[in-house]
Amino acid sequence: MQQLALGISQYADLTVIGPRGCKEHLPRELTVYETSSRLGPFLLFSTVLAMRACRKAKYDVIIGGSGLIGPTLRILAVLFHSRTLVYLHGLDLVVNSVLYQKLFIPCLHRVDSVAVNSKNTRDIAVSKSIDEARIVIVHPGTALPAPVDHASRLDFRQRHSIPFARYMLFTGRMTKRKGLSAFLRHTLPIILENEQAVGLVVVGQEPKDSLNQLGEQAEIHKQLSTAFVRDSVVFLGKLTQSDLEICYAEAALQIFPLIQVPGDVEGFGMVAIEAAACGTPTVAFELGGVGDAMTSECGYLVMPGDFQTFADHVVSILRHCEPNAEQCTAHARGFSWDIYNDKMKQLIDGLVES
Repeated sequence: MQQLALGISQYADLTVIGPRGCKEHLPRELTVYETSSRLGPFLLFSTVLAMRACRKAKYDVIIGGSGLIGPTLRILAVLFHSRTLVYLHGLDLVVNSVLYQKLFIPCLHRVDSVAVNSKNTRDIAVSKSIDEARIVIVHPGTALPAPVDHASRLDFRQRHSIPFARYMLFTGRMTKRKGLSAFLRHTLPIILENEQAVGLVVVGQEPKDSLNQLGEQAEIHKQLSTAFVRDSVVFLGKLTQSDLEICYAEAALQIFPLIQVPGDVEGFGMVAIEAAACGTPTVAFELGGVGDAMTSECGYLVMPGDFQTFADHVVSILRHCEPNAEQCTAHARGFSWDIYNDKMKQLIDGLVES
């Protein structure tokens, strides 16, 4: 949504209503109203702020950053006859809440245009009775960072005390669907039997304020009870963007061991293209919208639950360095933010002209 705001600001006057702290990440010339970053208060106060803004000015299009904004969009459409657009991510369609399914989802039926992040999210939207004719797939994008020099890589390793000659990388919030505990239990031991001089670096934290609270930090630490596995894993927590890019670039590969979880879904698989942009391949279970983010140019997709094949592909990349960095970055170029913003502009222009 930050990238969408940056894109829209190039061709239209834009007002942004977002959580506290978002203003510092946006151009100074934009009108920005901040409110609470806590989920419940944000939904309430962002709606009030949006109504105040619409009383002051006529907006050609009002955009919701997720399905959570469905009721707000419906209110604004009724009161101010506004054209509306929403971007759906997947979890905002399947979250296991009776209130959400009965109140929020019906509001999405009346949105004028619906952008989704993957084919899988489109299919879920259709299953929720959202008109397929109003749905357009717009994949999220990524930036291609500058190559990371040897000194920066060495400094990163020293600052974070990474002891492994080579490492696999897990990036993301520690939710059940990310499958880290299952990877530690079923897959990492197989890999370590074949490649002793390798470890796993984990970047991310448990979710604190999201549509669900399906964290699994306790289960992850339970799987570290054996020294054989525990000594092969390092947790870095949350990294700055610059450190994250170095971490991606220095990794031999990224693991994305998703599992099926009711009421949760991986809408797209951003970390796969982010890793590819840094020249790093990914091995992933093919669940949710991850298939939209990956091809053989940037790694391997594995049938869900096939831990042996997952381990085999990891070992293959460790030994043969294929796909290579050039293949990965070539793949990532197909997911630039310019492409994303061009497609979103087409949707916005279509609403303005209709």
